Amino acid sequence: MSNTISKLPHDLLRLCQKHPPEIFLVLGSGYGSLAEKFQNRHSWPFSQFPEISATTVPGHKGCITYAQFNKKKLLISEGRVHAYEGYTRQVVTATTRIAHFLGCHTCIFTNAAGGISPSLNPGSIMLIKNHIDTISNVWNIDKTNPGFLSPSPSPYDPTLIDKLKNISKSQNLSTSTGTYLMVTGPNYESASEIRAFSSWKADAVGMSTAWEVETGFRLGMKCAGISGITNKAAGLSHNHPSHQEVLENAKELTQSFEKLLFSYLESL
Repeated sequence: MSNTISKLPHDLLRLCQKHPPEIFLVLGSGYGSLAEKFQNRHSWPFSQFPEISATTVPGHKGCITYAQFNKKKLLISEGRVHAYEGYTRQVVTATTRIAHFLGCHTCIFTNAAGGISPSLNPGSIMLIKNHIDTISNVWNIDKTNPGFLSPSPSPYDPTLIDKLKNISKSQNLSTSTGTYLMVTGPNYESASEIRAFSSWKADAVGMSTAWEVETGFRLGMKCAGISGITNKAAGLSHNHPSHQEVLENAKELTQSFEKLLFSYLESL
């Protein structure tokens, strides 16, 4: 990591040394416009960072932004890279490790996800309480149930989840908590796969977040994950999932995300 740090943009390093950021916010598919709501923004494209590669997915701008909300300093990842773009775990988690080095102690990872649980329809918000990683299976695996996480400990901070839950109630936002399942992608799952995931007690499915959260947790950061439900998972709707649908519904969810995230920042 020391070699990586020496290659970080010098003006970002100076800024963070003078005013260390506290919170790392990752904006998933379609939520990038939220970054424009922050003050005193300074942005650097992923290409200026070692280990991070350019994103190839629509809805992911691909830059790291230093910003301010009231007196709180943040680092914002406007978009992310994914395993299905051909990137390794090391590349996918680079932004999280860099944010930790630069001073962030709390991470909030957002994503667009497909709803598996009957209660999760497009427009719903799910606070992630745990996840299932179907790609690498390296996080606290219950050896008798390959692919499943052991129930404890979860890398998602329970105090942070409770705080977001209480804030959502105060803002009249309809949120629930559930288990997120990460798949490789880039193709959407088959109806048969979704039935299997449902039997595993997964509530929502997506193609990101799990690796980043695991990395943040191992670095001692408090982590929260928020899934915006942008579509029903395959076989649970008459419509076939598409990335265009994801982006359109994510845009509609942006206002709810803004209320939840900004109310959280105001509470600090």
